[in-house]
Amino acid sequence: MLSKNDLLNFRHKINNIDKKIVILLEKRKKLVLDIAKSKIQNNQPIRDINREKNLLSNLANLGRKKNLNTNYIKRLFTLIIEESVLTQKTLLEEFKNQKNENKTVISFLGSEGSYSHLAASKYGKHNIKKIIRRKCSNFEEVIQSVKNNESHYAILPIENSCSGPINEIFNILKNINLFIVGEIYVDINHCLLAIEKIELNTIKKIYSHSQPFKQCSNFINQFPNWKIEYTNSTTDAMKKIIQGNEKTNAVLGSEIGSKIYKLKILCKNISNIKNNITRFICLSKKPFKINSDQQLKTTIIFILKKETEEISKIIFSLEQKKIIVKILTFYDINKKEKIFYLDIEKKISCNTIQEIFNKIQRISKFIKILGCYPSENKTPF
Repeated sequence: MLSKNDLLNFRHKINNIDKKIVILLEKRKKLVLDIAKSKIQNNQPIRDINREKNLLSNLANLGRKKNLNTNYIKRLFTLIIEESVLTQKTLLEEFKNQKNENKTVISFLGSEGSYSHLAASKYGKHNIKKIIRRKCSNFEEVIQSVKNNESHYAILPIENSCSGPINEIFNILKNINLFIVGEIYVDINHCLLAIEKIELNTIKKIYSHSQPFKQCSNFINQFPNWKIEYTNSTTDAMKKIIQGNEKTNAVLGSEIGSKIYKLKILCKNISNIKNNITRFICLSKKPFKINSDQQLKTTIIFILKKETEEISKIIFSLEQKKIIVKILTFYDINKKEKIFYLDIEKKISCNTIQEIFNKIQRISKFIKILGCYPSENKTPF
């Protein structure tokens, strides 16, 4: 019969073995970190499923020879492997953060080759040394990426010289707590693209975002038999016809996009007007830091308490002072009310502009300064 001292002695031996297991796990973790560094340097995937299966199988066989339950061995080492994978993923994430800490992330609609991508690249080239472009599938995702601190800036198209203001964007601007910090103008060259060179009368279906369809309506109306399919972006449309691989499908997209996705150009410059330009805005959580030497633009959005001629008088007074003003109106999709959008080519800190703001505020039930930011000094609209 075993005594109490024998039991204590056995437990002491088990404790020593457990300590050795922990020390071995520590040594194993150090090797795992070395492996992770090697994978990162050589751009290899963290996980190797085939190796994991072979490892578990070999260890289960060894356990069987040592009279250990194979399921127990598999469960134990599955846990150890999962911890190793987590350790490697954590190191990889830290490496990515260090690599990107001095870079600025800009979110935009679509993929490489979309007009929003061109705008993001153009803005980054002029204002930011190192940028990372973040692709998004819709406008809401572009905004959310900044709200969630996944991006520093969001690029959105706000108006086009051919199709006018983009109402969806104005409704977004009314309801978000982001500031306009810049604007970019992009020349739009809509092309008709397809997988192969085909006759226009053989096309059955045409894909694109809603904006290119508006801007190319005169061209599209010449072919009433074409079936129109809307997509989230022009690059989504390009990907769709490539995946479908139907020769009778076409897409409205950019010339740059045709090169990226290896599509054939059937027609170029098919917009309703010759000089088709889209104005994009750049949004951030923080307002632009004003430099007195820069030509600035102030953007205000507001809703009047009631219909009044007062707003026309305010605009007239600005124009009399030779201040460039542009006013647009659109309708709130949900509340069905008229919303005014005002661009003023002056800093909001100017006494004149502050006075105007106060006047608008008195006749408005809602007013918001969207931003005071560098003006591109372009008037294509």
